[in-house]
Amino acid sequence: MPLIDIDLLGVPAFTVAVGEDGSFRYDGLNAANTAVSGLTKAMVVGRTPHDYVPAAVADRLVANYRRCVEARLMQEYEEELDLPGGHKWWRTTLSPVVGCEGRIVQILGLVIDITEKKQAEIELRSAAFKDPLTGICNRRRFERDLENAVAKARDTGRPFTVVLADVDRFKPINDTHGHGVGDAVLKAIAWRLAAGIRDTDRLARIGGDEFAAILSAGSEGAIAVALDRLRGKLAGPLRIGALDLIVGVSLGSALWAPAMSTDDVMAAADAAMYRQKDLRAA
Repeated sequence: MPLIDIDLLGVPAFTVAVGEDGSFRYDGLNAANTAVSGLTKAMVVGRTPHDYVPAAVADRLVANYRRCVEARLMQEYEEELDLPGGHKWWRTTLSPVVGCEGRIVQILGLVIDITEKKQAEIELRSAAFKDPLTGICNRRRFERDLENAVAKARDTGRPFTVVLADVDRFKPINDTHGHGVGDAVLKAIAWRLAAGIRDTDRLARIGGDEFAAILSAGSEGAIAVALDRLRGKLAGPLRIGALDLIVGVSLGSALWAPAMSTDDVMAAADAAMYRQKDLRAA
């Protein structure tokens, strides 16, 4: 019999009995909770977390309940769960209930469905890291990815490659055909570059007509293969409306070395790209 009658509460709630052996078993679930979670008393009351959800999820639930008991304080956190009512985000507040002997005998849980709020946050973060024209990552996301790539390479000793791609003579395209055609060219270049890299590589637009990629290629031989693949994807005219445009793209690459910072590897790739651009212009 639960110590707290949560059926009288108008907010989604549940209670967990805390055994003397430290076990956790649900002993209450109110109608407001059922309405939002899809769970029923028959599904959970009398059961432990491991009795009704996958082990990995149950382990997280038990860890939260144990933290509440050990701290003897209210705990509040956000969690993502797949329940009969669907995949949702919750803000959960746990409050310890102390028995007459001073031992925590029960946990009162109050939950709020925050799924719409979390989805809005995720969409906002996605927009903050996405180039609105091409749909690929923007410079802000690339800089974060590059920092992570350098940190991982330092930890593992496995190098990676940065490739920079710059559209040749892009300004005359805009001046001759208009910015609408120029935007279409950038989109097409982005699509071709994306088709030339692996799913695990990262591509971004980091400037007006400049793109950058972080590739897993870890040797000069692997870089040569990657660049050949990219050049193959970039070859051929771009069909923009009624126009067939021959658009060149200069590529430059740099293999990360242990002493290199993010600025160092970018500078090396940039220098290689401009050497290629000079050769193409000659």
